[in-house]
Amino acid sequence: MAKNYYGSIDFSKLLEKAKAGDKAFSKADNGKIYMNVSFWVNEEPDQYGNVVSFQSSFKDATKEDRFYFGNAKLGAAKENKPVDGSEVPDENDLPF
Repeated sequence: MAKNYYGSIDFSKLLEKAKAGDKAFSKADNGKIYMNVSFWVNEEPDQYGNVVSFQSSFKDATKEDRFYFGNAKLGAAKENKPVDGSEVPDENDLPF
């Protein structure tokens, strides 16, 4: 049976790392930017109830190369305050 998880991703951290040229990000032949990730489901929740963790990843990455950027919990999503689109940087502002 499928389980539903909800969580959040630190978009500001992703932009910061992409702008810094982190190796987890790559530009494909189609011009789109992708990020290599790994995620896992823990058997026990952490102190905040999270059971899923998201981390950057790429081939031969060391522990120091990776960074955490999100978590998720088992259950349904909560209501969020929408972001004003003008606050999101333009994709042309990225270094690749």
